[in-house]
Amino acid sequence: MRLRSSNPIYRSRTLQEATFSERPVTYSGVAIRTILLIAVAAASAMYAIFQLDSFSPGLLIGAIIVGFISVIAGTRNVRLAPFFGILYAVCEGLVLGIVSLLYASFYEGIVPTALTTTVIVLLVMMLLYSLNIIKVNQRFASILVVAMITVILMGLISLFVPFSGPFYFLVSILTTLLACFYLFLDFENIKNAVEAGADSRLGWVLALGLMVSLVWIYLEILRLLAIFANRRN
Repeated sequence: MRLRSSNPIYRSRTLQEATFSERPVTYSGVAIRTILLIAVAAASAMYAIFQLDSFSPGLLIGAIIVGFISVIAGTRNVRLAPFFGILYAVCEGLVLGIVSLLYASFYEGIVPTALTTTVIVLLVMMLLYSLNIIKVNQRFASILVVAMITVILMGLISLFVPFSGPFYFLVSILTTLLACFYLFLDFENIKNAVEAGADSRLGWVLALGLMVSLVWIYLEILRLLAIFANRRN
């Protein structure tokens, strides 16, 4: 059985190298690894908050760069995925800690609300996926890729022509929905890997991909909640 991925973050070669193993990946294995990455990111975020005085813009930028490289390397090398997955969680935790602190300084209670909403989104998307309401296939993945490219281009345009008003609000909602829909691709990859009997090491790759989606959703929800708060004021 050939293991294929609908999520563009994974390379087909990476998934194929991990198939047909005597120690196959399981749903619980992926869940445990994901929880571990989240715990590492949470600890790193708390460290960043309590050591805020020692942080510099250069260190924050470095964490972003290393985190990005870790995702690329971790999702393309099954053997090194555990190392790069942990490294990504550490770097992303530092960034999330600072970003969350900045939002919390302007909007009271926004961080707990964003965290709770992210968990709810994850559970709702898992329910929708299990009910097979949306067919996750190559066409679905292609639509999301096009949407992702559009969001990136709009982000670049906003650097020169800042968006404001209802249009910016609409873009933020669409971006949040896009981030949520990427969870379907993660669920599909996990399902395919388990059904194909892929090696348990692939669980780190799948957990890393799921972690990336959850971080994206959390950041988008933070931004959306901040927009709501500004509109109320």
